[in-house]
Amino acid sequence: MLKRLAADILAAPSASPAEDLRAHPVIELLRRRREQGSRPGHRTDGRRVALVIEGGAMRGVVSAGMAAAIEQLGLLASFDEVHGASAGAFNAAFLLAGQAAYLVGLYQCGFGDRAFAGPLRLLHGRPPIDMDFLIGEVWTRRRRLDCAAVLRSGIELHCTATDADRAELVDLSGLADAEEIRCALRASARLPWLAGPPVRFRGRRLLDATLAEAIPVSSALARATDVLVLQTRPVGVRHQPLAGPVAALTDRYLRAINPALVSLRRTRSQRYDRLSERLAALAGDPQASPAVCVIRPPAGSPTIGQLEHRSARLQRAAAEGLRTAWVALEGEEPELIATLRAYPRREPAAESESGSVSRSGEGGYALISPCGLSTNFLATPESKSL
Repeated sequence: MLKRLAADILAAPSASPAEDLRAHPVIELLRRRREQGSRPGHRTDGRRVALVIEGGAMRGVVSAGMAAAIEQLGLLASFDEVHGASAGAFNAAFLLAGQAAYLVGLYQCGFGDRAFAGPLRLLHGRPPIDMDFLIGEVWTRRRRLDCAAVLRSGIELHCTATDADRAELVDLSGLADAEEIRCALRASARLPWLAGPPVRFRGRRLLDATLAEAIPVSSALARATDVLVLQTRPVGVRHQPLAGPVAALTDRYLRAINPALVSLRRTRSQRYDRLSERLAALAGDPQASPAVCVIRPPAGSPTIGQLEHRSARLQRAAAEGLRTAWVALEGEEPELIATLRAYPRREPAAESESGSVSRSGEGGYALISPCGLSTNFLATPESKSL
């Protein structure tokens, strides 16, 4: 007997309509650059545009969907630099690699290997979240981040982190090769105690960026003339602080490293909410310099937790992010479908120290068969009745 088929969650209507932001000066500049074929390193408009991507552990799937919209709309080349914090740094790197939609698919299956996280890991004396395994093994050999494409993009990658000894924000940029990219990603997402000890990089001990600044906008505001911010919390949703045993355990862990980190952790919610209000004010000020535009899910959208693991909720959140950004950038509601898409799986050994990938034969990359498969979203303009 035929059982009831699953509902198409991507066809469900949005909780609230997204906002068309095409009239905003930042969006106008991005679209103009796309129409003119402007490329990084060859600008003639005298502007410098930064993309800022918030993460939030698994809630980063929302900004991953937004990044996929930027990728599918052909707007990536309109940016000069991309800033990411924590999972937002993951989204930034995969976007620059031309793999934003690929990462959306990986969020729904534990970033490519669900073994990277789980409470039973504590029984074996290991942190419950193993970013070293995820970034150093899964994204290097199995579901591979194309670091060579990141370096070839001509767009600067900035991964933020928290300096554990100085209790301050660090902007990790000028990443010269694949190993530096991977190390910056590990540092940016080193959740206190959950993901292990601080990452050592460039003479510093580094922890998760969100301790110091969850929305990595400080460096972008200091460097760019125009800034597009992708936020993951819906409009009106405030930052919720840690509470109870989790807060106590986190503070105990941080105090052993540097007592000043405890203050950072305890003031994080207030600082986040003030920053969100400041960005909203800048976005609404036509005289603001630099010009700032914010894309975030509309009020009433589902709020995703940092440790969300249910595939359907992650897929719906990614779809909401993609739809929100698509409407903001293109001014029309897209039709979304989940579809299999094949990506070339390149041999890791072909990657040189500079992060480039050696070519095999004339004009092609060395490939491993079969191709890696990932379920991605395909967005198309919504069909209209004649």
